[in-house]
Amino acid sequence: MTSINTMMKGGKEKPPAQPPSSIRVGEQNCHDIDDDDSSYSSDDTSSVMSSLSEKYRRLEGLRGSGNQSSASPQPPIHFINSTPGKMCGAVEFENDDKANMVATLMKNHGQDVSISLMERSCSIESIIRLSQHVPGCVIGSLLDDITRDRKERKERGNRRRRRGDVQPINKSWKSTSSEFSLQTCEEEKVYDGDQFSSPDSRMGSPGQRSIAKLGGGDTKSLPYTKSLPLSGRRESALLFVDISGFTKLSTMLDVDSFSNCINTYFQKVINQVGSYGGDILKFAGDAIFCEWRVSSHESVQTLEQCVLQAATCAADIVALCSDFNLVGDSGISRQRASLVSSTLRSSTHSWSDDLRASLQKADIDDAPQSPSQRRPSLEEGRRMSLDDRRRPSEHGQNRERRPSDHGHNEQRRPSFKRRVSIEAPFNNRPAVESTLNVKCGIGVGHMAGVHVGDNTSRREFVMLGDPIDQVAAAEAAASHGEVFASPEAIAYLTKMGSVRGDWKSNINDGLPTRLAVRGERFFYPKEEYTPCRGIGLPCEGEKLLRHFDDFDSSELNWLKRMISLYVHPVVVSEEHESSSHVKHETDYDRNVAAAELRNVYTCFISPKIDYNLTGDEEKDQKLFHRLNDIMTITTRHLDRAQGHLRQFILDDKGVVLIFTFGLRGSTFPNMIAQRAIPLTFTIVQSLQDELGIKVSAGATFEKAYCGVVGGVNRHEFAVLGPAVNLAARLMSPKHNSDVILVDKNVRLLTSQIFFRPLPAVMAKGYADPVPIFQPMKISSDQQGSRWGHAKKKFVGRASEIKQSMHVAKEMALNSITSKFLFVSAPSGTGKSSLMVQATETVRAMVKKMKKRVIVTRYISNEGDSRIPFSLFRSIFKDLLRQIKHDDEGSVASSREGSTKGRINVERPVDFEIDEEWDNLSLQSNSTMSSVMSTDATRFRFICEELNAPPEFAEVVGKRLLGLKSTAAPSTASKPPDLDKILNFIADAFIRCTKHADLVLLALDDVHWMDEMSWKVVQAIFERSENVLTFCGSRPPSTNHLAVDEKFWSELHGAYKEEGRYMEINLGLFSEIDAQEMIAYHLDISVDKIDGSFLRNVFTSSGGMPHYLSYVLETIKRNDLTVELDNGLIGLKSSESAESKLGFKSVNDLLLYRLDALDSSVRTTLHLAAVLGTEFDLLDAALTYEEMFDVIDSDRFQSAMELCAHFDVAEKEGILEQVVSSTKHDQDEFGDPADEEGNLCTGLEDVFISPSGRKSHPLYSDNRRYRFTHDSWKTSILSVMLDGRKEEMHEQIATVLEREIVEETESKDDLELQIHVFKHWNLSGNFTKAAELALMIGGQLMILGLNSQADLLFSDVIVSLKNEQGGVSYGDISSSVLDALEPAELELLIKVYIAKGKALCNLAKGRAGAEAYQSALDILHYTPCAFEQDFDRSVSFPIFSGLFLVLKMGVIEQNEGGSYEVGLCKQFVEQARLNNDPVHYGRALAMQGETLARLGKFEEALDNLETIKSIYDIETQHVAICKAYGSDRVGQAFSHSVNWNHALGRTDAALATCKYIVEEIVPKSDPKNAHNTFCLLYSVIVTMKEHDKALEARELMIASIVAPFEEHVGSGGSTFTKPMWQPILMVLDMQGNEDKEIEHIDEYLDWALDDSSYALKSVIEGAMGNFSATPLAMFAEVPYYLAKRKEVDLEKRKCLIQTACTQMEKSLENAQKCIPYAKSYAEEKIAAIRALAAELDGINSTYSA
Repeated sequence: MTSINTMMKGGKEKPPAQPPSSIRVGEQNCHDIDDDDSSYSSDDTSSVMSSLSEKYRRLEGLRGSGNQSSASPQPPIHFINSTPGKMCGAVEFENDDKANMVATLMKNHGQDVSISLMERSCSIESIIRLSQHVPGCVIGSLLDDITRDRKERKERGNRRRRRGDVQPINKSWKSTSSEFSLQTCEEEKVYDGDQFSSPDSRMGSPGQRSIAKLGGGDTKSLPYTKSLPLSGRRESALLFVDISGFTKLSTMLDVDSFSNCINTYFQKVINQVGSYGGDILKFAGDAIFCEWRVSSHESVQTLEQCVLQAATCAADIVALCSDFNLVGDSGISRQRASLVSSTLRSSTHSWSDDLRASLQKADIDDAPQSPSQRRPSLEEGRRMSLDDRRRPSEHGQNRERRPSDHGHNEQRRPSFKRRVSIEAPFNNRPAVESTLNVKCGIGVGHMAGVHVGDNTSRREFVMLGDPIDQVAAAEAAASHGEVFASPEAIAYLTKMGSVRGDWKSNINDGLPTRLAVRGERFFYPKEEYTPCRGIGLPCEGEKLLRHFDDFDSSELNWLKRMISLYVHPVVVSEEHESSSHVKHETDYDRNVAAAELRNVYTCFISPKIDYNLTGDEEKDQKLFHRLNDIMTITTRHLDRAQGHLRQFILDDKGVVLIFTFGLRGSTFPNMIAQRAIPLTFTIVQSLQDELGIKVSAGATFEKAYCGVVGGVNRHEFAVLGPAVNLAARLMSPKHNSDVILVDKNVRLLTSQIFFRPLPAVMAKGYADPVPIFQPMKISSDQQGSRWGHAKKKFVGRASEIKQSMHVAKEMALNSITSKFLFVSAPSGTGKSSLMVQATETVRAMVKKMKKRVIVTRYISNEGDSRIPFSLFRSIFKDLLRQIKHDDEGSVASSREGSTKGRINVERPVDFEIDEEWDNLSLQSNSTMSSVMSTDATRFRFICEELNAPPEFAEVVGKRLLGLKSTAAPSTASKPPDLDKILNFIADAFIRCTKHADLVLLALDDVHWMDEMSWKVVQAIFERSENVLTFCGSRPPSTNHLAVDEKFWSELHGAYKEEGRYMEINLGLFSEIDAQEMIAYHLDISVDKIDGSFLRNVFTSSGGMPHYLSYVLETIKRNDLTVELDNGLIGLKSSESAESKLGFKSVNDLLLYRLDALDSSVRTTLHLAAVLGTEFDLLDAALTYEEMFDVIDSDRFQSAMELCAHFDVAEKEGILEQVVSSTKHDQDEFGDPADEEGNLCTGLEDVFISPSGRKSHPLYSDNRRYRFTHDSWKTSILSVMLDGRKEEMHEQIATVLEREIVEETESKDDLELQIHVFKHWNLSGNFTKAAELALMIGGQLMILGLNSQADLLFSDVIVSLKNEQGGVSYGDISSSVLDALEPAELELLIKVYIAKGKALCNLAKGRAGAEAYQSALDILHYTPCAFEQDFDRSVSFPIFSGLFLVLKMGVIEQNEGGSYEVGLCKQFVEQARLNNDPVHYGRALAMQGETLARLGKFEEALDNLETIKSIYDIETQHVAICKAYGSDRVGQAFSHSVNWNHALGRTDAALATCKYIVEEIVPKSDPKNAHNTFCLLYSVIVTMKEHDKALEARELMIASIVAPFEEHVGSGGSTFTKPMWQPILMVLDMQGNEDKEIEHIDEYLDWALDDSSYALKSVIEGAMGNFSATPLAMFAEVPYYLAKRKEVDLEKRKCLIQTACTQMEKSLENAQKCIPYAKSYAEEKIAAIRALAAELDGINSTYSA
């Protein structure tokens, strides 16, 4: 293009030299233009100058600077002539005049000119992109049309000049009559940036409408375009390249990897074809047709040379691409580089960068302000590509860039750049081992290229001729890696050189000959005939660009429109959409991002005709017209049904048409039964009736890859997958006798068609035979429905709403205990709608009754189960707003009607539910949110009033509830006790709402609510008054609730009997409900609904309200109803384009709605779906900027675009806005009515901290969005490729992590941390996810939240699990483990160990053992575990953990303890090699315990001596506790006390006890009460048995109880704490056996309560390996009480019976513990029985 600088200087820019290989058709060269004074010479300044001069005349005329009179307007000025003084039209200019005019024009209207040129550049870019989908010969023929027309117009102009006619020529270059002329004013519109528009009413299909929009006008306004068919003959060499392995690969890889793989492989093939100057005619599934044709204008001139080029190219292809092994070796969190190199990616837009940069520079040069001060206009920003946004422009202007984290400049990745490889994703697939192969066939001879179709809807280029049959036969003879050529091709090839082999006999026999196999060739060209390389594809972008310098806008528009007719409608539609908004991606990235997995109906149709050329022109023309008739009939019906034509081709299967439904723009209600199958029948019948052609057809419906396939410069849109191959197979004559055959998916989609079953067939990609069917009959019934979100009018569920109102009314009028109303319903039955309606109805009723009501509502999301107290995080800030600073007396008096100190409360008003419920004035509060800022003062007030510990404000308020505290951080080291937290939150809820007559706690989707929130709900229910808990959930039978099992059982038992628990089970709608819904939504009366309409709607939906609602909305939006002959309302008949409705699923129905949206809106919805069910606008905006590298100067424009996209989604009913409340606190004595109307809708907190946001354009206008139903999000995610979802998750995680780092207060917020973890985990980045899980899980375990910690660890492990079967270790496949790096293995082992610890803390010993064993199995198998840089110490906690669960008794082993012995042996050896005394000491301690358990006490004591030699408590204690949770080495001394007892060495045992008390315990950490108890347990038992019970009690209180209360608090918990009270009681009673005991009554209450002995088996097993079992100690409490004479005799008898029963259980448990535990229990049983006998004697004496 002529540059702006050259134009301003008044000169011309010399066009680049034309290459020798120009684009051509036949013998006509499109560059063959006369070099005379033609107005279209390539040396002219270009037709762009014509437009500029015309704009100059018009704009200057408007300024009043023109010299023309209004009565005689001056004709347009044309700068066409290259020679000064030449005439064009009626005006003549010198070069100086041109320069002055252009300079003035640029000075006065520079921005307008730049915009016009930008429009032109965008049009050229669009042509280049579209041309990559079309054969070069087609492009060449279109360019030849322009060249020929120019010459004709030039000749007409010359004739006029010779006649003296100097009138201006205002017609389009294509116009042949005034009827179709394009007026000058219309041309001016183009350069003003306006577009021609054509009414869509004349364009039936989406493709037609897109083509019209692309071209800027109605295609019928272009009369010069020739009618079809158009044909041309040529002599050509044809190459058929067939690739095998794609079908198998498609079943092994995820689709994004599969897409990357096939396009990379195709690129290799296309590179070779391009390098030899071949033209790719067609992509036929996994094969391509390439052509070299004879031309006098090419370096390849003869047919012999064409064959040589084809043969050499084919030989290179099989050498390069044969046996292409694909072996996935995907390490975790590794950078997954795309197989397509960055050079290929950049080549897709390199030719346009210079053009865009020059236009931007012109705009900048003409701007009045400096570049640094100037902000790009909205239009300019929309035209700038993503590359321009993220890189400094080439003219030197430095763009502003936001700093990265911590002020460092980090390398930013382009948006959506593919990082997936052909390897299977590490998180869900095994490594892939597959091979791609290729084989080629070559033919030669006369061919005909035929353009079929029309000039408004669709065109196809079809090749015919004998070479097609030749290449089919040659390819069939070839095996993998071979090239075969037909006899005809061999005959030509031998003229260029020699061919090895018996090719002569093959020619005589008519057989193909092998020319190459992999790297070996069997033909040798003569030296003078060396094949040419480096030619390139005929229509690469840079070559085409040279043609456009002298094209005017009408030429470009025509060319774009004509090319669009040859391109798939999805691509044309995307091209139109991409031209209407900012382009953020390169062409390659856009093609990859647009690829999808979709359910697609694919139909292959094969007309049975003779397609051979005869050489007789008349007969051949009849064939061409017959092909064109087939094409037009097919497209005519496709346009009516709005399907897509994929391809019209002649290949080895014959003449084939392929069409689809289910792609973007062709997804419709009930498209199989009401569009696809009827259309297939119609096409078949029309071809038979109109042309007399029989047809065979095969159709399938299944998920398939839908997207662009091929290389960078040549590709096509295709649908690939096993189902597509199956459809082609069903069409083939082997299985089809001129009928329609379909697969089982098509069969199952509707019952309206009768199918005849046929024998199953084998097909590629299917392991088992595939059932096939023949459709026989179509019914005329129609179905459809839709139900929207009701506000004032709610259909159905009247009894359920009234039930909730009756319960609420009773509670509001009377101060009674709280109640629980549980709604159970499957997804889609209207549970959420019912809860919204019932909640608001209750609120309105209580308000009308003049009673105070507080409604707080929360909707759980799927990630809430990982977040402790997720419910109260969201509603606690709202609860704080409900605080009233009145005391209990004032509240009570207000309920009694007292007016003292406050406004009069009106007397309650009765409310008749049955009469008045339907007349309530309801507000639309279901989407309202009172997400308020933190009020630290109120929180501190609550803490003080409830006597909460000081640390609550910091730890609970900030870390658990997410409240931003203004107080200084607490220095207290005590972790809070869970019971205290639960009680505090429940008490705070009751305190904040105590002034209300009714509190409605409405909780939806509680099947996702976390365990801690359930416990608080339980506490509120059990302790409060007038709180109605209203829960909605999917059926608990299929959706596990995290509720306490005992509480759930009580709800369905005692509480249900008391009337405090009620359950509503929602069922399907009745036919009457469906009729009412139709009437309401279509605004018609019930008696106007046709019966068949109602039945079809009801049957189609199955009575599911949600499904019903969407279909009714579709009917209403598309105006699909009609008044029938009977006067009733029904659906439009099937003869029209819009027939009956119905979908395979709600997902398909929603896809129909989504496909109608602009691609930019869909991209935004993709981001929204990945963000979650509910999200914050700022989250989306910041992530959007991260995805597209938006710079500061473009943030406002980017934000406005994003808001516009969300507005569209909101109008479509996909999203709803959750508005933040702006209400202020009510005065203490405010109006009760206002107070009652306050609705608190608790929703999720904003996930990103405000830090770093305040400068964002949307900060002050932040909003929250939520998907109106989870099905929208599910539908969007279902069509997104896994790679794209993973990349979005990574972008989101990066943004969230950055905000947390920058915001100090957010660092300790567990919810924010868990949210970041979720996105890292879903991004497939194992390293980041595992590190976060270990960090967060550790914090949760400290707080006692082991369940939530276990869920996080499981999430990390699940992301690596193999779903494909095969050998697995810990549920992770060997192929995944083979790919691990040492650092990754260490993290994986740590995650399993942490999971084991959490499970053991939850007393789930067996599950904990499985986690530890999995870690050990993985360690033994994984190859990198044997590498030198692997840290062996990471495995030591595995052995310790397994040893712990062994002591719990959850692992079964033989009497010899072989499992335990082997475990110890491994541990000791590994620790010895590691040479660390911390781990070596632990291993020896473990070995000592094992020896003792096997009765080898002497060896165990010898082992202890080794421990003494390496154990230093002062230097090792902290490290041991950190590694193993407690000092397992020091505890070996405690175990040795029992070993000495077993050997009868009492003195040694007592000496060891003294050593432990004096040397080990004082040097141990007093805060670790569990460790201290383990050290002292055997000591305490020994002292007790040696008459030192009181000393033992004092020791226990001083060393364990007191430090625990000091450092943790009396309400804290630890593993052994349940044992403390009973042991202290035993020691007290044994030491004071003859003295009075102060707490005797307390001891009796404990001993007589059977629940006191309900000790967890894990504690029994673990501590029974230290000394006596805990239950034995518990049994001694009733024993010593029974010995006391002051206790009533009957109680003593009951106590001794209890003691005997519990001690017998202890003896049974002791069988799996150390021998001392068994002997201790036996001794105590004897004492208990003796006492029982004594008591029996006393009783006998008393009775006598």
